[in-house]
Amino acid sequence: MNSFRGGLLAGFIAGAFLAAVAVLLARPRPEPPAPAPVAPPPSAALLDAAAALKEENRVLKDKVAELEKAKAATPAQSKPEPKAEPEKPPAPDLKDLFAKMVESGGRTGGVDVLAAMKAQGKAGIEFMANVLKTSKAAMERLLAAAFLEQSGDVDAIEPLALALKNDNDDIVRRMAARAIGVLAMPGGEAPLRAAIADDPDWGVKVNSSYGLAKLGKDDGLKLLREYYESAETPAEYRLAILGGLADVAAPSTAPLFRKMLADTKDASYLLAAIGALGKMKDAESIPALEKIAGSAQPEMVKQAATKAIETIRK
Repeated sequence: MNSFRGGLLAGFIAGAFLAAVAVLLARPRPEPPAPAPVAPPPSAALLDAAAALKEENRVLKDKVAELEKAKAATPAQSKPEPKAEPEKPPAPDLKDLFAKMVESGGRTGGVDVLAAMKAQGKAGIEFMANVLKTSKAAMERLLAAAFLEQSGDVDAIEPLALALKNDNDDIVRRMAARAIGVLAMPGGEAPLRAAIADDPDWGVKVNSSYGLAKLGKDDGLKLLREYYESAETPAEYRLAILGGLADVAAPSTAPLFRKMLADTKDASYLLAAIGALGKMKDAESIPALEKIAGSAQPEMVKQAATKAIETIRK
């Protein structure tokens, strides 16, 4: 049944198509269209203009080709390379600077050596520590200890402590004790106390007492003051010990320095006392300081008194 319907549908379509063709064939044919008019031949002027335009196009194409060829032959321009910065001169060698300072007897070159040591950081500390530990010349070890004092680095404590304990030169050990005191850093207390107890040199004991006082230890301050006031202390060392007390500037020593303002005429002692009182901002000393500022004392002393007054009043 389905095949029948399919055949019937196919026959219907074919029959319709044939009928349509028959209808078309049965219609009368239309009249043929009139032929299109033939264009007249171009004039000579028009031909010349066309030829000129063609030549102009050819020339333009040739120029474009030449430009493309030139562009391809030209190397691509790269960005200009940045100008190289002038090389910095090499930093002065710490070893050479130190050797030159030693040759001068320690009189010149200290500023350059200190700057080079600090610029090298840990390596600079290690260099000075090695000099302090291994040099056979006491002067070199003394200078190394002094530079470690100025380093402000906690890594300087260990080599200074070893020198304080082991160096065979009294002056080097004194310098090591002082350096530990000036640094006033953790790790310094034990070697200073050991030196006070065991070192045979009086100067090492004094400097170690100063170091404890700088660390805020009352027993160190008490010892330092006893050394200053002792009749056995040589006169040439008394001022140095007073300088240590002034540097510590403990408030408990203010009466000592106030008394000095009234009783002492020596400019060196006055400068130490004025500096200490200004550092501890001792208001009770202002009247005595004002008196000194208006006195016949050397100009340096009067200026120091004036500056101390300003510091106290701030």
